[in-house]
Amino acid sequence: MKSSSPITNRIKNLLKDTGNLFTCWLPERTGIFSMFILRRLFAGIRINEEIRTVVENLPENAVVVYTSKNKSYFEFLCYYTRYMQAKLPYPQLGFDCSVRIWQPLSRLVRIAFAQMRFFMHHFSLRDPYRSGFIRDEIDKRTTGFLPLVEKRDFYRRFIKSKTDPIRHLIEIQQTLESPICIIPQLMFFSKNPASTHPTLTDIFFGSPQKPGILRRLVTLFRKPDNIFIEVSDPVNLRQYVSSPENRGRSSRYLALKLRRDLLSQINAHRRSITGPTIKMPEEIKQEILMGEELRHFIDAYAARRKLTRLQAHREAMGYVDEIAANYSPPFISIVHRITRRFLNTLFESVTHNSEDLATVKRASRNGPVIFMPAHKSHMDSILLSFTLYDNHMPCPHVFAGRNLAFWPMAPVFRRVGAFFVRRSFKGAVFYAKVFSAYIFQVLKEGFNIAVYIEGTRSRSGKLLQPQLGMLSILLHAYFEGACPDLTFVPVFIAYDRIPDESAYLHEISGGKKSPENFRQMLKAKNILRNRYGRVHLNFGQPMALSDVLAEQELTGTVLSSKQQNVLCRTIGARVMHAIDGQTMVTPQSLAAGALLSGGREVVSREELNFRINATMDLFCAQGACLTDNIANGHSTAVDNVLFHYQRRKFIQGVDAKSNGQVPQDGFRVPENRRNALDYYKNISICHFIPPAFTALAILEKDAFQFSAADLHNTYRRLQELFAEE
Repeated sequence: MKSSSPITNRIKNLLKDTGNLFTCWLPERTGIFSMFILRRLFAGIRINEEIRTVVENLPENAVVVYTSKNKSYFEFLCYYTRYMQAKLPYPQLGFDCSVRIWQPLSRLVRIAFAQMRFFMHHFSLRDPYRSGFIRDEIDKRTTGFLPLVEKRDFYRRFIKSKTDPIRHLIEIQQTLESPICIIPQLMFFSKNPASTHPTLTDIFFGSPQKPGILRRLVTLFRKPDNIFIEVSDPVNLRQYVSSPENRGRSSRYLALKLRRDLLSQINAHRRSITGPTIKMPEEIKQEILMGEELRHFIDAYAARRKLTRLQAHREAMGYVDEIAANYSPPFISIVHRITRRFLNTLFESVTHNSEDLATVKRASRNGPVIFMPAHKSHMDSILLSFTLYDNHMPCPHVFAGRNLAFWPMAPVFRRVGAFFVRRSFKGAVFYAKVFSAYIFQVLKEGFNIAVYIEGTRSRSGKLLQPQLGMLSILLHAYFEGACPDLTFVPVFIAYDRIPDESAYLHEISGGKKSPENFRQMLKAKNILRNRYGRVHLNFGQPMALSDVLAEQELTGTVLSSKQQNVLCRTIGARVMHAIDGQTMVTPQSLAAGALLSGGREVVSREELNFRINATMDLFCAQGACLTDNIANGHSTAVDNVLFHYQRRKFIQGVDAKSNGQVPQDGFRVPENRRNALDYYKNISICHFIPPAFTALAILEKDAFQFSAADLHNTYRRLQELFAEE
């Protein structure tokens, strides 16, 4: 028998195992040169580390399928490359993605021969769905990439009867033991939201939200840091299919529903990062003035004041101009870069808890978020907006007092989201109606809002009484249908040193408050000469209004004015209590409390250490929020604080030469500097309330033996007595 020629053997080897080869699958290594290009190409794109947590929390035997809104080879190759580098499950199987150029040449030739051989027998190309290739890869737990929408998608699915990949995946899941987990992915080329007035560049090269290939490449090579990947909540397909509302449904129905649910989730997630679509100011103003409630009020107001409708409209427009923000994402982007340098000059660090902020980001997908920070400084708004924007959330619209609407800063404040409100609505019913209509429109558009529930900055360090007027307006807008839900987020901003410290001490000592104006702002440049230590933002647990209504069994009912007022007070009290719970103990407040707790002018270092250690024991037992430098060992942090207190003349060192008043190492608190220490002590004084009430209840018993139950009545009485504190 004649032996085969070398050429024949090569052809046989080339055609070996070509039965199930497709270009929708990428091997682990595409080639040294191609992998080098891919890694260099996508090296600058940032991955949200939350993806690692999401993957780790999946069932152990889960099959991972990443999904994105639009079909994009750019995204497929990016996830393939970046996730491989990060040692995460990386997609090799692309549903409806035919990746030819990055295939190894030998594999590409084998695929071509396989398709030719199949075509010669069946006069059609081999399909990865009908051939069972997709099912086999899912059985092998190959990670996939699934686009939800592509061009001519309707034509392919319903006219040409091509296989729907989601329906195919559902049918596989119905016979598969392992759960298929679909993880939505979002790639951002800009944090700017969509606009109703696109530029000429947007028309020709695609918008920043959905750029064309040229705009993508330009961004990739010129500003790769602008591109980042976000991950949304995964969907366990086995649980989805077997849920009560989906059980027994056809795979066709489930595919349509799942695609719609995933698209809604991705769109909501995108809005939570970029914010809602930006409309022109004239368009916003028109929608405010054309609102049904305000329109009826304007008609009644004009008739009552014997004005023409035009005159009443002109007055309303004047109020809108006085109030409204002029939100500008491009301007915010510029200000963010300037703010970063400013904060780096002013503070050692600005930190926050990433897990808490991730929880807030997830909550923001359900509707507008109302951030409610304790108001300690003019820097609060800058720090809150900076932190949110830096962590891929839109800057909120911020309630600002009308006193801050001074030239030339008012236009700047408006462009970063500030809107201005009068201190009192007394005698200004028309203004109040226009303001309520403006808030309704802001929530309707989907913007987040920052509200200082105390109404003004605290000059004492303690939390102030909640001012419920703004909260009442927000609730009224919700009940009028402005948004599907509201989420309230308490925020505490902990400063090592308050930048407004000197102004507060001046006012506490009887000085007059200086009005905010440009001259005062220029004088404030002196704060740049100092460093103010660290700042930490504590975000509390989000509180959804729908959950509060469900707790009180008010869901679906029309609330009377009295019920709304009760609800408003309830939410206000909960927010203030939550802010108390987020109050962070700093070394400054720890040291100030220990210095003042004895009631004497002079304290020895030994006594001071005893008080600090006892206080730390109390904080640790309560689980109070502590700054890192206290939690990791408070001694060094306290020593540094005492050193700085002495430099700022808040305390004086006392030694053995001081007529033997105290041992060598001690401190005196001058009477005229107690106010400064009081401020820092009061910041964390809320943590002492439970033990103080308990101690008072014990003293009232005046007995050596008692049970905990004996103290309950006294404790409750003290709570009621100090309820307004």
